[in-house]
Amino acid sequence: MSIISNNSSINFPDGFLWGVSTSAFQIEGCPAESSCRLSDWSHWAARNDKIKDGSNADSACEFYWRYPQDLELCAQLNVNCFRLSLNWPVLRPAQTEQFALDREALAYYKKLLASIKERGMKTFVTLFHFCLPNWLSEVGGWNNPLTGKEFALYAEAVASELGPFVDYWLTLNEPLVYVYRGYINGDWPPGYSRNYLLAFQTIRALLEAHSAAYRVIHSVCPQAQVSYVIHWRPFEPKNWFNPLDQIVRFYRNQVFNHLFPRAVDTGILEFPFPIGSDPPVREIAGPVDGLKGTIDFLALNYYTREICEFKWSCPPDVFGVQSGVKRLETAGLGWEIYADGLYYLLVEDIAPYRYSAGGQPRDIFITENGMADEFSSDLNDGDWSLDDNQRIFYLVAHLVALAKAIADGVNVKGYLHWSLLDNFEWSDGLCPRFGLVRVSYPSQERVFRKSARIYADIIAGNKIAPALLALMTR
Repeated sequence: MSIISNNSSINFPDGFLWGVSTSAFQIEGCPAESSCRLSDWSHWAARNDKIKDGSNADSACEFYWRYPQDLELCAQLNVNCFRLSLNWPVLRPAQTEQFALDREALAYYKKLLASIKERGMKTFVTLFHFCLPNWLSEVGGWNNPLTGKEFALYAEAVASELGPFVDYWLTLNEPLVYVYRGYINGDWPPGYSRNYLLAFQTIRALLEAHSAAYRVIHSVCPQAQVSYVIHWRPFEPKNWFNPLDQIVRFYRNQVFNHLFPRAVDTGILEFPFPIGSDPPVREIAGPVDGLKGTIDFLALNYYTREICEFKWSCPPDVFGVQSGVKRLETAGLGWEIYADGLYYLLVEDIAPYRYSAGGQPRDIFITENGMADEFSSDLNDGDWSLDDNQRIFYLVAHLVALAKAIADGVNVKGYLHWSLLDNFEWSDGLCPRFGLVRVSYPSQERVFRKSARIYADIIAGNKIAPALLALMTR
């Protein structure tokens, strides 16, 4: 029976976590990073040909200075959890003979996390959200064993220093997005194009890094909750009756969605046939030391689906291309609004990973979900983008899908919206606006969008009211 009724509310479980997500490089505007170009992304964004709107993240949202104001906005939103990432390049700006974290950066994160906890919010803390210390990037990044060793030392050090302030640790954010954009698509650092072998090597390195970080965090904080974040994107073929499009859908789904979580569950990195039969790929595949079962909960990012198709090339590429076809209403960045995808993801797609080896249901958190509209970064005063009805529709539709999955027995414990603030959206720059809170970059003024007030009301009641459910008839 459908849980949607225009005459009654949709209620969420008691103790449900409601939050917002952020990442350091996208919002902080950390002066040390921007002045010294401490990360690979600082260097990348400084090149005018790499960012679509010619912007950079040198100031971003000035969260580094303005976080007390932004945490007050969280209080007004009624959220009870907050996701942030640590700025690894600022915490570890250079290699030293004796490993040490930058004390000023560490003090900043202690103060920030303490402020979040003082406001009664639980914390989700990500160790790697796409940005490498530049000195590691220059020696090969994740494909140099030094990076994995440094990551483990960094994880151990921050767990020792920040452990009391952290409720949920996330080692890596969206590893397959990182690999795809940096090694296949080439519009993120390190900027390789269609280098599948190097991409596969990087996936193994990231699995090894996750495994090491999981173990050292638990050695420092035995009761810690540790996971990684997987970005899940349903794939559909452009033509359901075209076997070549179906092949593309199969391989994209198996690698982008399943490769990483399957490896963590089994402890073995396995590539689908015939990819895995290639001798250089066989050398990359196989058991990963200490990896099996290094997950205490599931953290999922979901935004949209992707329609894909085969494209003739020499040699043939089983991964095909993203199709330009759109079958549903789209938001900014050309992303379809496909709320049903979240339901099927939770009920069907992640079925192999919903339970531990002992048969216990894993807690599941939606750690990112949201949509962008697009406005120029030089806009300041006025009411532009404040009446964001498409975002409200997106939000309510996805929360309805989430509630359906919970009603069908999926162990979802929380939802964190992306994002609290408009921010620097990587190679797309400052124009895409994901924030519940509008940021006018010239003045750094913050203003609640209409969607923010809707979200605050949902959280306050722990339910979706009948009036909002009427939006589903549009």
